[in-house]
Amino acid sequence: MHSIRIFAAMKTMNIYCIPGMGVNERLFRNINVEGCQIHHIKWLTPIKNVSLKDYAIRLSEQIDQSQPYCLLGVSFGGMCATEISKELQPYKTFLVSSSKTINEIPNIIKIWNKLPLYRSLSDKQYIKGAMLFKKQFGVNSQEQKERFWEMLNTAPVNYFKGAVHCIVSWKNKEYPENIVHIHGDKDDVLPHKRIKADYLISGGSHFMIINKADEINAIIKKELSSFWIKE
Repeated sequence: MHSIRIFAAMKTMNIYCIPGMGVNERLFRNINVEGCQIHHIKWLTPIKNVSLKDYAIRLSEQIDQSQPYCLLGVSFGGMCATEISKELQPYKTFLVSSSKTINEIPNIIKIWNKLPLYRSLSDKQYIKGAMLFKKQFGVNSQEQKERFWEMLNTAPVNYFKGAVHCIVSWKNKEYPENIVHIHGDKDDVLPHKRIKADYLISGGSHFMIINKADEINAIIKKELSSFWIKE
C-alpha cells in the first residue's frame, strides 16, 4: 500500500515569470498559486541582430537553478521560456498566449522578416503602434489601457527593435515535453487555430493573464500537484 505525504509546508516552487514584449511584472499581478514563490525576469536591451535563443539564454542568468523552479512566459516571454526550457531543466514551463514553434506564428509576422521596416522604427513609434492596436491585444477597459501604456513605457531603451527582430527571425521547430501551453479562444494576435494548446480558455484574449488569472492559477496548481505529492 502506497502512503501519500504532502510536502506543501516544506517545499516551495519558484516560478520565474517572463512578460510579453515591452511590458513588465505588473502583467502577473493576479498570478497567485499556493506553495509557489513568484519571481520576475527583467527585460534587457537586445544586442543588435541577436537571435531569440541567445537573448533568452541571457535572460536565464536571472534564474536561481539551485532551487526547484518553473517558467511562466506570456507572448514573447513564452517564446523566450521555450528556448530557456530547451537549455535548462525547469520542472515545468507554462506558456500563456504564446507560441512554442515557428509553425504557431501567423504568416503576417513571418513576412516582417522579408520586409524589415521594423528596423527603422523608434521605441516611441512601437509604443504608439501597440496602443493603436490595443483592442487586438485584449486591452478594453480604461484601466487596462492606462496600465498597458504604463507598462510599455518601462521597457529598456532601444528594446523594441531588437525584440521584434528576435521574433521575426525565430526558426524554432522543437520544444521539450515539460511545456504546458495555455491559450485563449479569443486571441487575435496569435489565433488559437494555429496553436497546439494543452488548455484552451473560453473567452481568453491575448491579455488573459490578467482577466482570466483564476483559471490560469487553477491550471498551474493542477499541473504542479505532483511536486508536493510523493507516493
